[in-house]
Amino acid sequence: MNRKKLYGFVSLIGIILILVLVYFFRGSKSNLLVIKKGSLVEAVYALGTVKPVDSFILKFGIAASVREIFVEEGQSVKKGDSLLVNDSGITFRSPFTGTVTKLSIAKNETAMPGLPILEIQNLKEVFISVSLDQESALRVKPGQHAQLSFESIRGNVYKGEVERIYPSNGQFLVRIEPSELPQGILPDMTTDVAIEVSSKDNVILVPLVAVERGKLTRYRNGKKEKIEVRIGAINAEFGELIQGDLLEGDEVLVKN
Repeated sequence: MNRKKLYGFVSLIGIILILVLVYFFRGSKSNLLVIKKGSLVEAVYALGTVKPVDSFILKFGIAASVREIFVEEGQSVKKGDSLLVNDSGITFRSPFTGTVTKLSIAKNETAMPGLPILEIQNLKEVFISVSLDQESALRVKPGQHAQLSFESIRGNVYKGEVERIYPSNGQFLVRIEPSELPQGILPDMTTDVAIEVSSKDNVILVPLVAVERGKLTRYRNGKKEKIEVRIGAINAEFGELIQGDLLEGDEVLVKN
C-alpha cells in the first residue's frame, strides 16, 4: 500500500471513530432525564365490565309448556308488555322498559323449573363492575374518582365514581357509576379502569425506568454517582421520592 492510500485509510478510520464517539455522546445524553417536582396521582388498575342497572330473568316454578310467545330476541319492550303465556293461561309481562336479550324456549315447548327461559335488560342505564384482589380492595373507598377507557376508542377517557365496594362469592367487587359513556356501549363490554386512591402534591418525581433494585444513577454538577432511593406512591411512570439524595434539577440515567 502506497503512502497516499495509507493516509486515506487512516483518515477514514479517524472519521469513523469520531462519528462513533459523537453518536455515543449524544446517545448517552439522550438517556438522561431531569428530575422535577409535581403532583402524583396513585391509582388501582383493573378490568371492568359494563352491567345493566335493571335486569330480569324469567323462570317457571314448576314444569310448564309455553302456549304463546309475543317477543323475539333483540326486541324492545315497554313496562307491562306481554312476554308469553303458559299452559295455565298465565300471562307474564315485562317489569320495566328494556330489550329482550335472551329467549331460550319456543312455542309449545316445556320449560323445566328453575331454568332461565327469557331475559330482559335495560341497555340505557348501566354501571361498571370491577373485581379486585384483597390488597387493592383495601385501598378503594366510595367517592373515589375513576377513569374509564375502551380499547376500541383509544384517546378518550371517561369519568366515573366509586359507588360501593362489597364481597361476593370470594371476590371483592367495586361498583362504579359512570358520569358519561360513549354511544354504543352495551352490557358485557369491557373497559380499562383506573381508580384514584391517593394524590400527592409538590413531590420529587422519580422515573420508574431509572430505578433498578432500589438504586439509580444520578448526575449532579457533572459528577456521576449511584445512589439508593426509596419510592412511595407510584403511577404508571413515576414514583414519589421518600428517601434518597435526589434534588430537583438532578439528572438520572434511564436505560433504553
